[in-house]
Amino acid sequence: MERVLIIAILLLITLSFGQEKVIIESDKLEREKNNIVIAEGNVVITSGDKVLKSEKVIYDSEKKIATVPVKFYIKTNTFEGTGSHGWYDFENDSGEVFDYQGKVDNQYYVRGYYLKREKDVYYFKDGEFSGCPFDQYDWNIKAKSGSLKENDQLKAYNMSFRFCRLPIFYTPYFSYPTTDRKTGFLDPMIGQDTYNPFVYRQPFFYVINDSSDITFTTDYRNKQGFGTSLEYRRVFEKGINFKTNIDLFRESGKKDWWQNRPESPKTFRYRFSLETNYSPFYNWQFFTKADIPSDRYFFEDFYNYSRLKYTAFTRSYIFGRTNTDKYLLELNFNYLYDLTTPNNKATLQRLPQLRFYWKESKLFDLPFYFDYLSDNNYFFREEGTTGLRSDNIFRVINYNYFGKILNSFETTPRLTLYLNTKGNNTFDSRFLIPFKNTTQTTFFRPYKNFSHIIIPKISFEYISKINQSSLPYYDRSDRINEKEDIDFSLFNIFNFKNNNFLRWEISQGYTFLNHYYIGENMYNSHIKPFKSSIYLNIGKYSADSILYYDMEKKNLIRTISSFSAPIRDNIIYSVAYTYDRGTSTEDSQKQISNSIFVNYKNYSFRASILNNLKYGYVQNKSLAFDWNRGCWSLSFSYWEDYNITTQKRYKNIFIIINILDMRYRVPFVRN
Repeated sequence: MERVLIIAILLLITLSFGQEKVIIESDKLEREKNNIVIAEGNVVITSGDKVLKSEKVIYDSEKKIATVPVKFYIKTNTFEGTGSHGWYDFENDSGEVFDYQGKVDNQYYVRGYYLKREKDVYYFKDGEFSGCPFDQYDWNIKAKSGSLKENDQLKAYNMSFRFCRLPIFYTPYFSYPTTDRKTGFLDPMIGQDTYNPFVYRQPFFYVINDSSDITFTTDYRNKQGFGTSLEYRRVFEKGINFKTNIDLFRESGKKDWWQNRPESPKTFRYRFSLETNYSPFYNWQFFTKADIPSDRYFFEDFYNYSRLKYTAFTRSYIFGRTNTDKYLLELNFNYLYDLTTPNNKATLQRLPQLRFYWKESKLFDLPFYFDYLSDNNYFFREEGTTGLRSDNIFRVINYNYFGKILNSFETTPRLTLYLNTKGNNTFDSRFLIPFKNTTQTTFFRPYKNFSHIIIPKISFEYISKINQSSLPYYDRSDRINEKEDIDFSLFNIFNFKNNNFLRWEISQGYTFLNHYYIGENMYNSHIKPFKSSIYLNIGKYSADSILYYDMEKKNLIRTISSFSAPIRDNIIYSVAYTYDRGTSTEDSQKQISNSIFVNYKNYSFRASILNNLKYGYVQNKSLAFDWNRGCWSLSFSYWEDYNITTQKRYKNIFIIINILDMRYRVPFVRN
């Protein structure tokens, strides 16, 4: 902050006009001997977009020095303010100013007694700096004296930091590098977590050179033990970035957090992560990521103050991609570490995955377009099905207009080849020829305050039923559900002024089979559910809803709906409801969330509660309070969540003070 303070103050005397023409206007202008010009009465000196105003200016046209013996006003690209008197040397970019006060970058306020520049060194006395107006006086920094050398170092003597007029911090000497990056301690984190009454984490930032740096963090937890973290970052030429992080922790004490776990307590725990991106060849990009914890409880134990504790898996990969106007080629070696299982033996890996996509192109001179996707994977499990799969989809589509009616016909022949490499090598294949035909038209009605668009649409989709039970099962692509469905849809779109809108889709379908699918769930009926989808934003009202209604059983199958409305000008209430009947009681879901937002002057308040209606418990509660003073802010947040699987409840409190975008966080966590 002190570096910004001094640079901001120095802008007050930075009136270097260079080769720009200097124009002097005044009520009275006299030229004396030795090239001295005296301007008096409403003096205005301009050079480009810089302005200097005063009642009297003495200008030496030979030495290019302007002396201002009385109060003056100055405005530059980055500073606007006043001084009681001073002088400025245009040629040598040096000068002095007394009793200055102003604003830098239209954001930071500065004032002081004296400022002087000699070559590339600035000297000041009684300098003050704040992000608040001085009449508000929420906080400010003051130094008795000091100096600054550009791209080198700031030295300040008798420096104090005051908050709401109270002195908070004082030091007789303070130095600070004037470069963008500096070596030193970062903000500490002091608080509690689920396992420890006291936690102290202290990061230290070390600048290696212009392209690399390291953050070293000590981590002390009075019940768990002691650990360290090292994060190294480097930027290479040609846009190559490299970042790696190593967390090491040695546990001690009774290790109560290991109770009721099938594994024995560990003493040494770690996490290794790495991220890179680079482009070694033309039009090629490669991305590398590694994230390997020592055990599947690492995230739960070491990030229990955040939602990272619910991390279900980590992913490590080497991913390459080339993208041209005609095709996209991707190569991916992907390794998944499943944290929800006792071991990783049954976890499906893709080592490697090769995808080739020929982008949509016109088929000769015919009114047809085509594209082609080939997705090739080697699936590996230490325990379970292992083998090769090549999935090839060739899509052809035709568009035809009959007056205002648009008809599109699409067919997607799909050939999937399998080679099971575990045990005896076996070869399988699957061939499908799905097709879909869609017919629609558009009616447009303009009105005074809005426009109305109506789009009726009818579509028929067919996927033949084939026996896939003998095929290997790697993921959902290995089981393609059959279809003989006809769907009728009607879209109503209202576009109002001020970007307000309402979009409503209703649809009804019929299947010639004895069943239909919604996602992976199968329902036995010829009549497909009634579907309604609404999306609106009108003034402060907003809604987003999609629901499926069983016309035969007269009940909901699935809905995801949310609605937000103003209670008063500064109060907004929101509700969200999720329901999925599923195919069984175990698959069903039912949740409701209520939240409220209040905004009054520079205060804001948010609160929400999420109820699991299926099992009858509160899944999540949160609230947040913000007080924004403009030049600083205070935030308080609380959230509580319950993990029904582990039957653990977490409560977190954060208090954040933000001054000059420097956040000081104090967390308190309870289970």
